[in-house]
Amino acid sequence: MERVYLSDWAYNAGIIGFLEIILDGEDIDKQNIIKIGDNYIEFDRSSLSGFSEKFFKKAYERYPRTDEVITSAKKIYEDILNDKLNNETKEELNKLKRRVAGFSKLSKALDNEEIKLSPKYSEDEAIMYLNKIVEILDNNKSEFMENDVKTYLAAISSICGQKSFLQNNVTDKLLERFKEDFEQPIIDESNEYDRNNSCLICGQRKAKRDAMLDTGLVSFLGANKDNKNFFWNFKPKLPICEICELIYFSIFAGLTEFRFGQNKKYYFVDKSESVKELYYSNKLFMELMRKEENLLKEKGILNFLNDYILMKLKEESKFSLANISFIEIDLSASFPKVYGFNISRQKAQFITSNYKILEKLTGCNYKIKDTVNYIFGSFMNSILNNTLNYQYLGMLEQIFINSLKPNPSYSTNLTSYKLQLFNLLSFKYIKIFKRGEQNMDERRLWRMYFFGQELKNLFIERKSQNKISSLAYRLISALRVGDINTFMNLIIRTYMSFEKEVPSLFVSCINNEEDYCALGYSFVNGLLGQDKEDFNNKEEEF
Repeated sequence: MERVYLSDWAYNAGIIGFLEIILDGEDIDKQNIIKIGDNYIEFDRSSLSGFSEKFFKKAYERYPRTDEVITSAKKIYEDILNDKLNNETKEELNKLKRRVAGFSKLSKALDNEEIKLSPKYSEDEAIMYLNKIVEILDNNKSEFMENDVKTYLAAISSICGQKSFLQNNVTDKLLERFKEDFEQPIIDESNEYDRNNSCLICGQRKAKRDAMLDTGLVSFLGANKDNKNFFWNFKPKLPICEICELIYFSIFAGLTEFRFGQNKKYYFVDKSESVKELYYSNKLFMELMRKEENLLKEKGILNFLNDYILMKLKEESKFSLANISFIEIDLSASFPKVYGFNISRQKAQFITSNYKILEKLTGCNYKIKDTVNYIFGSFMNSILNNTLNYQYLGMLEQIFINSLKPNPSYSTNLTSYKLQLFNLLSFKYIKIFKRGEQNMDERRLWRMYFFGQELKNLFIERKSQNKISSLAYRLISALRVGDINTFMNLIIRTYMSFEKEVPSLFVSCINNEEDYCALGYSFVNGLLGQDKEDFNNKEEEF
């Protein structure tokens, strides 16, 4: 029996991919192919029989070009038979023609039979062209499917490397080549082994002779001649066994891929507590990505991940998020960029205890000219990166005030109430993470919010509500630069103009700048507070 333990995120992604491939759709809790331990999987070498077919099937599911072209050709054919060679059908046929032109193997086969679609094709020509496409693909389907697998894996070679069957000089019988090079030698234990080295990854099996964890296997891991300076005696050789090599081959199947415009990105949820936890976390994430495809395109991944986190919080205990990492791989650059994302136990507790507030803030955004910015994502990012401060809140306050003016460049679905919630969370975050305090008197923030609303009503009674935004803007400007004197001068002069006493709450924290910011923004939010009806309309507008 061969045992494979959880390790770093890339290896874990390989394990999940390996499970996806070898189980081939079987329920992980009901199958008897592989044993699932807490932090390992265990299997007999004989259970790898048929792995090659499953590997190609899984890769083909990611890029089923042959089936897509057959389906498209048959649909257009049916439309033409139903007397629908209209502009819409012609456009579909032209699209198919362009796709065939980029499908080199199919295009070459059509050329060999001298089948072409002229620019001003007739109905008979179109039917002959479509029939021939379907005939060629159906008659050689296995070969074309293998070719699609090669095209797909070559496109993501930054993830899965370019070994044997993916090399340019191998043009047919790719599955057979994979089987001969990897599957069968493992089953037969016929690989030659390195006499001097054990596997660097698992440490329990002998290394396969001439097999290396190099950038040809996984481009963002391993070693090559360019980084030999980091190795003893300048020998960047990292021996690896045949089983770990197969695990790394399987990484692609463990990643969730998603297309943003012309670019694809790949995601992995890393959670090293147990194999099943890891498996189900990524299953859930894949399902969410498919289900929320349109939402994800609109919101961006960071906001989506935050929604995912909040959803997980509903399902699991408050400590469930600790030690989860999200991995994003961006292949759009010349070299893949790998981004990590994780949450500490303390942050998980913070999110859990403020879940209801956070839930109300998802989807908050503002637009400057034509660019929409999602606030919740950047706010959460500041919490996770320990960079949240009142400057961010000050920026949101100014955008909100700008959106109240007749200025088409600014718009937002923020309300003064939501700004107060952001203020409340910022206050709690700074107290807990920067001061280490646990006791917080949030009631003072709300009292100050209502003082602001009372002042607003005085402006309205005097029919001078047009002065509210101007005063709020100057108060926020003072808060953003920590100018308590200017802030208090404005407050005192305003209250004096109404012959009212300044609330003593302002004085109680005059020597504490951060508390003063929280109270000051609370007052401004109350001052800008909208009526309930206006609030609801604002919610529906954006």
